Amino acid sequence: MSNRLKLASFNLFNYIEPPLAYYDFENIYSKEQWHKKQRWLADFLARHQPDVIGFQEVFSADALAQQMSEAGYKHFAVVDSPTIIDDYICRDPVVGLASKFAFEEVVSIEVDSQYAAGLGLNQNFAYSRKPLRATVQLPQIGLCDIYVVHFKSKRPHLDELPQPKFTQTANRSSAAPLVNFGELLGRNSLGQWASSIQRGSEAALLFHAMLQRRIETNQPMVLMGDFNDELSSSVLSALTTRELRFEKEGLGELANFPLTDAYKLFQQGLLDLFGVETADKNLDDVAVEEELMQAKVRASRTPTHYYGASGNVLDYILLSADFDPSYHKSIAEVCDYHTEDRHLVNPSFERDSHSSDHAPVICTLRIRR
Repeated sequence: MSNRLKLASFNLFNYIEPPLAYYDFENIYSKEQWHKKQRWLADFLARHQPDVIGFQEVFSADALAQQMSEAGYKHFAVVDSPTIIDDYICRDPVVGLASKFAFEEVVSIEVDSQYAAGLGLNQNFAYSRKPLRATVQLPQIGLCDIYVVHFKSKRPHLDELPQPKFTQTANRSSAAPLVNFGELLGRNSLGQWASSIQRGSEAALLFHAMLQRRIETNQPMVLMGDFNDELSSSVLSALTTRELRFEKEGLGELANFPLTDAYKLFQQGLLDLFGVETADKNLDDVAVEEELMQAKVRASRTPTHYYGASGNVLDYILLSADFDPSYHKSIAEVCDYHTEDRHLVNPSFERDSHSSDHAPVICTLRIRR
């Protein structure tokens, strides 16, 4: 039995089977386009062979379940369904999870209304996409709670704002009103902050729910998905918090609860393996030097999404202390981390034209039991 376990997170970018359309009646894949999109996913699975993979932007869950089953993933789950308008136009894609190992339980994470009210949120506050939790029976690890999320995007949320106060006409010959540029700028700022409130509240409420589960079961946790923000941002800071500002007693027990970025754990593993001093020495052993150079390349973090020429890391896999070697009860460690970005930085139309606007991330665990 292998002591390696590979996890992946993948924003599929409008995985929707024709004749359904995404967001607009014109957005329908042709048969050829749909097959190219499915073939790209199939090639990714064959090349990287993750054991468990979380998906975002799923419109056609049945089609995805069938494709994953044919690829050897017999266990698949979603906990919600898209909104369908006019019989075939779809909105609100969902998250999903595919696994080579059995699910013990699959649930959707709902907002705890009491805690939402305590945060000053609207009584109808809900996740923009329902997070999924699957308790999976992993070999040599046992039951593990795996969460898949797709947090609210940075797109300005303007639906709840009042009508514009100031308008101007397009030109002297037209009476058609246009919003004043100052009004546009102000509304855009408000809309972006509204999205940040939504995204940050989702992250904090989910992390609290995960900790409640951790207290009850003490099972390992994995959180993966499209966070739509840099993990280092203040909006998502709740997900990796590991300090208590006022309580100082019993802090040793606190190490059981924080989540850590799998990439950070991989980086730390490389540092422990090679050390900073090793990089400064003249290595006589060419093989060791090449291994060190390759490790440095792997440790250089790659963006998972590009907005124009600007790249950002939006897709993450976070792990509980069970996968952190510095924790005295850990059972595994991150031995590899990879961002599959070829289709973003060096695309081929024939191969990549219907892939994704995100780069999947893959994390490999080495189990020490």
